[in-house]
Amino acid sequence: MASTLFRHPRIHLLDGRGGTAEAMLVVDGVIAAIGGADAVAEGAPAGTAVCDLPGEAVVAGLHDAHIHTASLARSLDELDVNHAGSLADALSGIDEHLRARPGDGWVIGGRWDANGWTDGRPTLAALDAVAPDRPVCLSSVDGHSVWVNSEALRRAGIDALTADPIGGRIERDPDGHPTGLLRETAADAVVDQAERESPVDLLALLEQTQRLLLSQGVTHVTDFDGEDARDAFLRLKDAGRLRLRVHKGTPVAALEEAVATGRRTGMGDDWFTNGPVKLFSDGALGSHTAHMGEDFAGEPGNHGIEVLDPSELDRLIAIAVAGGIAVATHAIGDQANARVLDAYARAHGAATRAGLRLRVEHSQHLAPGDVARFARLGVIASLQPTHWAGDIPLVSRLLQGRDLDSYAWAALRDAGAVVAFGSDAPVEPSAPLRGIRDAVVRGTEASPAGEEPGIRPLTTEEALTAYTAGPAHAAGLDGRVGRLGVGMLADFVALDADPVRVAPADIAGIRPVATVVGGSPAFGLDDREDR
Repeated sequence: MASTLFRHPRIHLLDGRGGTAEAMLVVDGVIAAIGGADAVAEGAPAGTAVCDLPGEAVVAGLHDAHIHTASLARSLDELDVNHAGSLADALSGIDEHLRARPGDGWVIGGRWDANGWTDGRPTLAALDAVAPDRPVCLSSVDGHSVWVNSEALRRAGIDALTADPIGGRIERDPDGHPTGLLRETAADAVVDQAERESPVDLLALLEQTQRLLLSQGVTHVTDFDGEDARDAFLRLKDAGRLRLRVHKGTPVAALEEAVATGRRTGMGDDWFTNGPVKLFSDGALGSHTAHMGEDFAGEPGNHGIEVLDPSELDRLIAIAVAGGIAVATHAIGDQANARVLDAYARAHGAATRAGLRLRVEHSQHLAPGDVARFARLGVIASLQPTHWAGDIPLVSRLLQGRDLDSYAWAALRDAGAVVAFGSDAPVEPSAPLRGIRDAVVRGTEASPAGEEPGIRPLTTEEALTAYTAGPAHAAGLDGRVGRLGVGMLADFVALDADPVRVAPADIAGIRPVATVVGGSPAFGLDDREDR
């Protein structure tokens, strides 16, 4: 039996009452006692080690409720033009990358955002000018558009005669020829081919990413990448090298196989559990493909893309629920959210009987009345606060004057819905304290210009809860992780400043000084790689 007494004068319980503790007794990775230092110490067995935690505050381990961990890992080694402020900047970065890495293989990566470019848009001709011979496949920062060159289209067999797939769109010039932009499912074939023909050491990259996340205080992820990520995580676990907990989503392409092989949500162990199937109802605001009830301002005829129609959404939800798999559906536009809630209402009885929790990923723009429906149906709102700050200019331009509840985490929480926060990395930075800062400053004097008035700010404790207990509930693991209490796994992070006491705008600058998973140091303290 391994036992450690962890002491700190300010251990936040996040109990809604501002409660704190001074010590935790951890036995075999589980919290056996928590409370005052003297009382907890009295109950410690002989030979208990003592660890005085550094920093100014301790909170439960942070759980990223929506992350693409393998994509984040790959981004560490791919072309990145996210900081390009213009088409010329992007092309210069691409040209520099090509010169530094000559060859004839695929060029992948991207993270471009053309919404602020004033000197041109991503086009086939522009990309051909810097990469005439190598296939190039560059995803937008939101992952819902892909910019390709002629060689990539040739290898994928896409030309003027190729029909738009269901749930996707090939952008075309007036003569019907592809312009180099592929939206939603139209990009799937090219992306799949590029990744298949560009193998990487995903295991090594995931280990590097794991160290990054642990250094940011993340002890648990709900991952929405593909089956290759699942295999890599399981290989890390089998090798004893998995150091953060994983709740692994299933892509829709693998749903039927998952059902056939008995992959039920919640099955697994303390390190790896099966998560929900990930469905897509629409696209994204940045790609102008979010499914809205009205056309985007200045874009007649474009109100986004419906990736799954209601009958197909119903069919996939029914397959998942019957197979014991929870459902998480991507929905950004108000029309997409309304249709997902309609589908969840029809599946509510079956999901409840199966003990499965239904979630909406992003839940960004809601029609009046749909906030209350989240609570009434018990649907979890999985939100990413960092999207809000970055999207304000787009919302002001594309959705101006509409009666919508956008990024409504406070209203959802006040209505009684469970809110779970994540990062959506690598779309946004993975650092959870930045997301907590963004959630807390909204509605305050620190809120960016252009934000609508009258928004209730979240308290810091509410935001921390949305990054701890909220994701645990969404994963159906709230009896084991997500808070500091007796019987819970000993996952916690020590911070160099107290987020409850600093000014909200300063929260993003707080740094973890120690991360503990299952009672063992994973970052800071004695974080040996050979444990």
